[in-house]
Amino acid sequence: MNSSIITRRLAILLILSLGGAFFYATYNAIDNIVAEQSRLQQEAVSPVYELVREELLRPLYIAETFASSVDFTASMDSSDFDEALLLRRLQDMEQDLGLTFFVASERTRKQYFSDGTTLNLVEGEVSWYFEAQAHDKDFMADLGQVGDVHLYFDVRMYSRDQEFLGYVGVGRPLRQFVDTFDQYKARYGYEFLFVNDRNEILLSSLPELVVTDAHIPKLESLEWFDHGHSPESSHDSEIIQVSEEDFLISEFGIEELGWRLLLLIPLEARQAQTTRSFVISVVTAVVSVLLLALTIFYLMLLYKQHLEKKTEVDVLTGLPNRTFIQRCYDQLRRDGGTLCIIIIDLDHFKKINDTYGHDAGDRVLEAAASVFKDVLRDKDIVGRWGGEEFVMLLPATSVETGMAIAERARRSLEGLTIELREARVSITASFGVATGPVRNESLADLLARADKVLYEAKERGRNQVKLYREAS
Repeated sequence: MNSSIITRRLAILLILSLGGAFFYATYNAIDNIVAEQSRLQQEAVSPVYELVREELLRPLYIAETFASSVDFTASMDSSDFDEALLLRRLQDMEQDLGLTFFVASERTRKQYFSDGTTLNLVEGEVSWYFEAQAHDKDFMADLGQVGDVHLYFDVRMYSRDQEFLGYVGVGRPLRQFVDTFDQYKARYGYEFLFVNDRNEILLSSLPELVVTDAHIPKLESLEWFDHGHSPESSHDSEIIQVSEEDFLISEFGIEELGWRLLLLIPLEARQAQTTRSFVISVVTAVVSVLLLALTIFYLMLLYKQHLEKKTEVDVLTGLPNRTFIQRCYDQLRRDGGTLCIIIIDLDHFKKINDTYGHDAGDRVLEAAASVFKDVLRDKDIVGRWGGEEFVMLLPATSVETGMAIAERARRSLEGLTIELREARVSITASFGVATGPVRNESLADLLARADKVLYEAKERGRNQVKLYREAS
C-alpha cells in the first residue's frame, strides 16, 4: 500500500474522529447556541496542529534524520573529511527542502552553512557552540544569524563509538514564520505565542512581540501574565483583554521542543459573556483535539520513516548502504528461514586509488556495483558495506545456488575492463560465502563467518570464492 493511500485513509479517520468528538461536545453543551459556538471554536483550533507540524516539527525531524545518518556521520568522522563536498551537499539540501542548513564540526572547529560560507568556531567569539556543549541535551532550539534572525533546530552528532562530532542545524528565517502567521491570522483571526522553557517568546504573530537582534520578549512582560499567575501557571480556557479586545487563551504543550503554544482566540462581546459559562463544554471538546493530535503524531512517524529511507542509499554507487542491509536482515530474521550471505572485497583497490586517484577508485566502485546488481535475482539484495566491501543477501537460497551466484559475479568482474582517463584497468574480487538459518543468528555472526573465508581467499591468491563450512 503506497503512502498516498495511507495518508488518505488517515485523513478520513481524522475527519470521522473529529466529527464524533464534536458531536459529543455538542450533546453536552449548555444549550444549542453555546454548543455551536464551541464547535466553531474547535474547528478554528484544529489547523494549529498543521501549522506546528509543518513549520516546527518538520525541520526538527529533518535535523534528527540528518544527524543520525550513518554515511554522513562516518564522513564527518573520517580523516579525509572533504569541506567542499559538505558545502555542496548542504547547498543541495537547501534547494531541495527550502530550509537553511549548517554543520558545526568538532574536528575542524568550523561551522559550514548552506549558503557556502564558513565560520571558525573560536571560543569567546562564537558563544552558542560552547554554551550548547555545556548542556546535557542532544537537541536545542536557538536563534541566530545577525541581521536576518533565524530559528535553528540543532541536533548533536555522534560517531559509531558515541564520540561527539558536532552539531547539525536546520533553520528558517523568522520573517517566514511571521508571513505564515499573517496568513493564518487573516483566515482564522487568532494570534500565536510560542514560548520556550525559559518563558521567552521566540515566535509570535503580534508585531510588538517579534524577536529582533537586540530583543527577545519575555512572557512576564505581558500585562495579563501578572494577574495572579506564576511562570508555571497554565492559562488554558481563560479570558483576557488585550488592547481592549477580549481573547480566549488555549494553551498546548509541544513535547518534542519543550515549548508551549498560547493561542489567543478573539471573542466578540456577546461571545465573551457566553464563553464564561461554557468552560465545561470546552473541556469536553479538548477530547477532539487530543484525537487530532494522536492522528497527526502518527502521520509524523510516517513522514519521518520516509525521510529515513532517503538516508539508506549509498550516494556513489546508488546501492543500499549498511543501514538498509541491517534493516532488511532484521526483517528476514523475523520471517525466519535460511539465508546465504556473500561478502565481497575488491582486490588491490588501494593500489588503484594510490596510482590513479580517488576519482578512478570511485569509477571502479560504480562499475563493480553495476556488475553485482546484474548477476542477482529479483529477491536478492546487494549493498555497499563500506570502502571497497559489498554484501549480498540471498534469501531462501541453497549453498549450491549461492556459490553459483558468487562465481558468476567473480567471472563477470574478472572479465570487465574499465576505461579511465589515464589507462584501462581490470579488477577482481575475493568472495566469502556463508549460509544458515537466521532466526537465532545476528547479522554480525553470519558476516563474521563469511569474512573468515573471505580472508582465506585473499591469502590464497585472491580472485576466489570460498565457502564457510562448520568444523566437524
